[in-house]
Amino acid sequence: MGGISHSVRFDLENQAYKSLPRLLERDFGIPVKERLIRRFIKNKKGESLEINIIGKGEKDGKEINIIGEAKTNLSLRHIEDFLDRLKDIREVIDGEILPIMVTHMTEPEVEEYALKKGIKVYYSYEF
Repeated sequence: MGGISHSVRFDLENQAYKSLPRLLERDFGIPVKERLIRRFIKNKKGESLEINIIGKGEKDGKEINIIGEAKTNLSLRHIEDFLDRLKDIREVIDGEILPIMVTHMTEPEVEEYALKKGIKVYYSYEF
């Protein structure tokens, strides 16, 4: 990824860390209990996976893992890649996962596909 796009993506993630707790509480009734950060985790093979957005929340007394990806212009390919990554993450993280994606823009059919796959999409203008 080029310098400008990389910078824009990090800006998008940084905005998301601040705004998502309010949005997750509003949309899902999930208070964030562990701040959202960018982190690497190891998959079962010992490979490092970069997680753009990771943290913990709570719903009905149960811990929820908040796992997200930030893409400046969300595409179907990004969603497919994220779904593959979620499979690896589920092998090493216990408990329920709330998958989210944040973006500046996407096409309506892409957002619809994400929702069908159980992924909530947030736009930067909501921040």
